[in-house]
Amino acid sequence: MVVDLWAQGIEVPPLSSRQIAAEADAVLAEYAKRFGPITKPPIEIEDVATSVLPLTFGFSDLQSQLGGRVHGAIWFSRQHILIDDALNPDRFPDLLGRYHFTLGHEIAHWQLHRFLFLDEAGHAVLYGDEEMPDVICRKDHARPLIERQADEFAGCLLMPEWLLRPAWRMLTGSDDPICDCRLRELVPTIEPIRFLIDADGIEVQPDPIRLMREVFCESLADQFAVSDEAMRIQLEYLGLFAE
Repeated sequence: MVVDLWAQGIEVPPLSSRQIAAEADAVLAEYAKRFGPITKPPIEIEDVATSVLPLTFGFSDLQSQLGGRVHGAIWFSRQHILIDDALNPDRFPDLLGRYHFTLGHEIAHWQLHRFLFLDEAGHAVLYGDEEMPDVICRKDHARPLIERQADEFAGCLLMPEWLLRPAWRMLTGSDDPICDCRLRELVPTIEPIRFLIDADGIEVQPDPIRLMREVFCESLADQFAVSDEAMRIQLEYLGLFAE
């Protein structure tokens, strides 16, 4: 079932950034109990889903089945996640980072939002088509609160501050933010194609500052096995890029 929470009188409770980061850290702490301390990236997000949490996942042509730019979906009562075939890293290894973030995003819905859909016994509390996922995640510009919370959780899960700040120090030689004027001295000339096509292959308006920051943090994105875009957003969230 795809639930219109607003129509059913259910609002997603607000969560502070600190609360969301704490929820992600709690999951990683449970991972460390089972597999040992996490001392370096990347986070083994598939193990988090299936070994720490009671989830299964797979791939399907969600864009054909559900329409639009769907990247992922979750069925809470089945404890199951599906990721769109277009992000399958076995077929599209260059999109590994986006696949990891999408899986982290669906894990976020399980951690933060399942209580809106399930009772304490794990039974559905809302009515709808059980064959349809509870939450469908699309690549849309207008993102409701439930999706913004899941994005923030995924960032904290894949790029926890306690791993990212030391990596930033190794990259820059300092704990301090880097301003855009300094980046202009450090970042080489960006290929024109990067100003025209986004990660979905869709033509977009150029944003030179965003792209300059993403080029600068490419090596960090590789370490954490996330996309350049996800890394740039997380560094901005931590205040490590400054105007």
